[in-house]
Amino acid sequence: MTTSLPLQTPSKELIPIVMQKVTDRCHVVLPGTAKPTSAITFDDKFYIFVKFFASDAVARQKADLMVSRGNQVVLTRVPKGLVLWTLEADAELVNR
Repeated sequence: MTTSLPLQTPSKELIPIVMQKVTDRCHVVLPGTAKPTSAITFDDKFYIFVKFFASDAVARQKADLMVSRGNQVVLTRVPKGLVLWTLEADAELVNR
């Protein structure tokens, strides 16, 4: 369920923008680290928290920059702006 049309980057890749409530929030551990980090699951994949942006334009710009560097990202819509998340294929779910 997207809130608007996905962002299309100059490389023609689409960056999904979804409502935060359609994702599952969790904590994951990254390889080589012991401290859990915030994450969401989207399309059965873990995406780790990068940054909150009050400005949609800045969030889209930073998402595009990350995609241009080879990352897969998703933006989630929250009441005060957008949150940027990046795919972390090697993340492991923290069981609480």
